[in-house]
Amino acid sequence: MLVSGFTYIKNAIKYDFPIVEAITSVLPLVDEFIVNVVESEDGTLELVKSIKDSKVKIIITPWFEELRGGGKPQVLFANRALMECSSPWCFYLQGDEVVHEKYLDYIKAALLNYLENPLVEGFTLKYKHFYGNYSLYHEGEGWVRNEIRIIRNDPEISAYKDSHSFRKNGRKLNVVSLDAYVYHYGWARRKSVLKEKLVEQARWHWKDESIIKERFIDRNLEELMAHRDSLHFFKGTHPRVMRERINKQVSSNDCVLEVKDEFLKPKVKWKIRNFVADFTEKIMGRRIGEYENFKRIGYYIPYPGEH
Repeated sequence: MLVSGFTYIKNAIKYDFPIVEAITSVLPLVDEFIVNVVESEDGTLELVKSIKDSKVKIIITPWFEELRGGGKPQVLFANRALMECSSPWCFYLQGDEVVHEKYLDYIKAALLNYLENPLVEGFTLKYKHFYGNYSLYHEGEGWVRNEIRIIRNDPEISAYKDSHSFRKNGRKLNVVSLDAYVYHYGWARRKSVLKEKLVEQARWHWKDESIIKERFIDRNLEELMAHRDSLHFFKGTHPRVMRERINKQVSSNDCVLEVKDEFLKPKVKWKIRNFVADFTEKIMGRRIGEYENFKRIGYYIPYPGEH
C-alpha cells in the first residue's frame, strides 16, 4: 500500500457538499479511503454508501454539541479518520475539495520518490477557489494558496486548529510543494443553500450566537459574497467527476454570480504590497507576509501538462 485517503463529512446533502466527487476523484490513486460520517440530519450515510468501491471504508461518529466552537469538532473528526489509515502516506480532502484526474500520476510519482526520505513529512498542493459559480475563481489576500494535504502516516502528526492543516507535536511539518491543484468548490455551491451553509460553518467556530447573528444571519448573501475585486475567469477544465453536478447547477440557474464582463477584464494590482509580494514570489518562491503553516524544504518537478 502507498496512500490512504481520508475525510469527514456531516449533512452533505443539506449543505450541498460534493463529497461523492471529492472521494471518487482520488480513488484511482489511493489504496483505501476512510470516510468519517458524522451524525447527520439528512441521508449523508446513505450517500457515501452509494459509492460502490471496496476501497471506501466508512466509520460513524456522533455529533458532540459541547465541543462546538474554536474549530474543535473539525480536528476531532479529521483525526478520527486519520487513525484508521494504514498506508505510508495519507491524503486528506475536505468535503468540498476535488482533485483533477490529470494530476494523479504526477502526485503518485512524488509519493514514490520521497517514500524513503524521512525528512519529508508531507506535501502541499496549490488551491483554486471557485467563487460564485464554476467559471470564476478567487485569488487574493487572506485566501489559502498552498496547504498541506498529504502527510506521512505518523502517530505524532495530527490535524491542526480547524483541521485545515497539520502539525507534528505542535511544530510545522517539513514539506515538499507539488505543482498540482486542489479545486475548492465551497463558495460555488448552490445559491439556495450557500448562506445556510455559512451560518452552520460559523457555528462550528463560535459558540456566541450574537457573533453569528451579527456576522452572518443578519447579512444577506450579497454582503457575504463581497470578494469580487480579485475574481478571475477560469479557462481550464473541471475534474471529470464534477461535470454532471456543474451542468445541473448551471442549467437550473442556481449559481450566486453571473459571469459578467467586469469579471473577465485583466486585474491590475496597484498596491505596493502586492507588487512586492509578486516580485518576492518569483525570486523566493513565496510571498512576503503570507502565512504558511509549514516549512518548505523542496519543490517536486513542475507538473508536465497544462494547468
